[in-house]
Amino acid sequence: HSSPPGIDPYPPGGGILALQHCERCNTLMQLTLSSPEITCDHCIATIERTVGAVDGARFVRGDADARQFAIEIEHGAVLDAVAAALLEEGYPLGDASASGDGAPATAAPSDWRPDYRVTRTGAGADVNYDCPCSCDAGFAFDRAQTEQAPESCCCGRRLLVGADAAGRLRAALDDPGAFEIDEQELTMPWGQPMQAALAIPRDGGKHGDG
Repeated sequence: HSSPPGIDPYPPGGGILALQHCERCNTLMQLTLSSPEITCDHCIATIERTVGAVDGARFVRGDADARQFAIEIEHGAVLDAVAAALLEEGYPLGDASASGDGAPATAAPSDWRPDYRVTRTGAGADVNYDCPCSCDAGFAFDRAQTEQAPESCCCGRRLLVGADAAGRLRAALDDPGAFEIDEQELTMPWGQPMQAALAIPRDGGKHGDG
């Protein structure tokens, strides 16, 4: 099955799984692409934003579990531009199954611990960390609230900052045994020590709703 004129079905890096005429029109071509770096819905959202910024390209849909997404392009040069833009964002086109030993893509090393960044805000402080799933995850601590709910990352990690954070976090989990709890003491911008507790899924993380 030959490719339409001007469309290279195998750009540098590969990653194209299917190529077909767009059902809506005769001018756009729809391609199903893959990237081994897709780990969650946050990744799909980043890819959608990146594709949308390329002239002549349109994001159609994405599947984080399959590490695949579909786009429409006007001609082959657009695909090159999309591939370059995605590479710059950390999503090279390639074999979606190329994930090393097959461990969950959001899994962190067994000795991984969050390295928190504490930033003063008008309400209190933002506590952020670089999650293994590639998110900049965190917790917005509000000094006016006595008990806040944990905040979740897309991969299933849940963070709580405050007095007795670890105990309150365990009580908020539906299945505490499915998580490991990392506890650290932080110094807030106003000098007060505060506990940060992070619930880490024992299965390495899961895909969330973004």
